[in-house]
Parts: sequence; C-alpha cells; structure tokens
Amino acid sequence: MKLHRLVSFAVAVAVPGIATLVNGEVRIEFIVLGLVVGAAYWYWGPTGASL
Repeated sequence: MKLHRLVSFAVAVAVPGIATLVNGEVRIEFIVLGLVVGAAYWYWGPTGASL
C-alpha cells in the first residue's frame, strides 16, 4: 500500500515537473492536472475501484 501512495505522489509531482522542463515555466493548469491524475491513480489505481 505504501508503494501505491508513493506512485500516486510521484505522478502528482512529475506531471508539473516535466511540463516545467519542457515549457520552461510553471503554470497552474499543469499543477492541477498533476494533482488530478495523482489523485485518480490513488483512488482507482491497481484495485480498479468503481465510482
């Protein structure tokens, strides 16, 4: 379970981090996108939980 939380946190940090490396600037939509994708992986992740 700790690995699952680590992966979801890494995804939430990696999305805006990679977008910053590519674009050279931090934008709020990439931060929000990272949080949404990380939270979605945390919730639905490997368990395949339904809505």
